[in-house]
Amino acid sequence: MKKRQFKKLDNSISSFQWIKKKSERYWQKVDLMECWGFQIQEGSKWKKGLSEPELEDFQKQLNITFPESLKNYYRTMNGLDKPGIDNNGGEGEIDFGPIFYSYPDDIPIIKARIKLTLEANRVTEDIMKNQNVPPIIPYLGHRFLILDHEETVLSMFGDDIIFWGGNLAKGIAQDIFPIRHAEKKKIEVSALLAHLATQSGPVLRSEE
Repeated sequence: MKKRQFKKLDNSISSFQWIKKKSERYWQKVDLMECWGFQIQEGSKWKKGLSEPELEDFQKQLNITFPESLKNYYRTMNGLDKPGIDNNGGEGEIDFGPIFYSYPDDIPIIKARIKLTLEANRVTEDIMKNQNVPPIIPYLGHRFLILDHEETVLSMFGDDIIFWGGNLAKGIAQDIFPIRHAEKKKIEVSALLAHLATQSGPVLRSEE
């Protein structure tokens, strides 16, 4: 992806439509690497986006109010039609599993990811309520959209946290395309990060 194309990505439906079109073309030929973690299969396509009633039910089941960015993403696409493939570095059996999370299939995974990440950073429900800590929601693995006014995407693997994207569209693009000119900046401390920064365990750093 060219630098100017990446910089133009915002949270509009047109940006997500562009990502959908370009990614499906990009996946027409995929050379899988011998590595750990789920990879996108050749010929994968996005599933149809969600209707407004489906979006309402999605939010209700998670007890989270989606920002317009997340709604636009799921209005445009809803996970992939093929599961991801993990060849375990060529050393074990091949596993299959979701990559980009979809409704309703991956709701249990989304809930589990949120729970484990908050626990790893010692963020309780009381802390979220009393300290105005924003909700978080994963769209893929350990990529989380922070639901505050900035709507930054962070890569949160337990208590190891790095900046991943300035908005949801840019975060998703970085998970699909080889981008060497991606944004690099220090994490702006939001309510969530302010709490994490006071803990002894979590590591807050910018993308390297």
